[in-house]
Amino acid sequence: MMPLEVFVSLRVIGGVAKGRRLIGAGGGRTRPIPDNVKKSLFDILTPHLPDSTCLDLFAGTGAIGIEALSRGAEWVTFVECSPAMVRVIRSNLDVTGLASWAKVIQGDVRRLVPALCRQKEMFHIIFVDPPYGHGLAPVTLDTLSSHRLLDSDGIIVTRHESRQEMPEVFEDLELARREKYGDTIVSFYMFKR
Repeated sequence: MMPLEVFVSLRVIGGVAKGRRLIGAGGGRTRPIPDNVKKSLFDILTPHLPDSTCLDLFAGTGAIGIEALSRGAEWVTFVECSPAMVRVIRSNLDVTGLASWAKVIQGDVRRLVPALCRQKEMFHIIFVDPPYGHGLAPVTLDTLSSHRLLDSDGIIVTRHESRQEMPEVFEDLELARREKYGDTIVSFYMFKR
């Protein structure tokens, strides 16, 4: 079993669980979102969060989805392929007292997005935060554009490295906003108006 450790910088920064420390994965297996990026991201999303349903793909420790729940999201479905990280997410949901408003699914995003679509799941906000260096951000956006999981006025938020080329349009989705933080970019996609 992978050892768990607490990262000093891995914490909830706003909402009902503000200040709660989250468990992280040892050995550099995750890329925690820095507090300044998280704050900026959730400042942008604040008007969209109350009573929203969210999907957190490549969830890692669950920090992004947990932040959304803490700040007023109604429900978050977490998708993560690593069994060890699924345990971390469940522990973090327990630590924050938010487990009743979440579901954690273990599996490959490329298989689970079509499965969630077949189940007629719909989300207001979809977070996409894949590992860097594998080209998964555009592949995942392409999969999401061909499987209708996003509500008509919803937002897909993708965190990716700055050298990763991200098209401005994926079928019916188009880039609405892009923010740069050092070597990290957060891109926001919505349905074409």
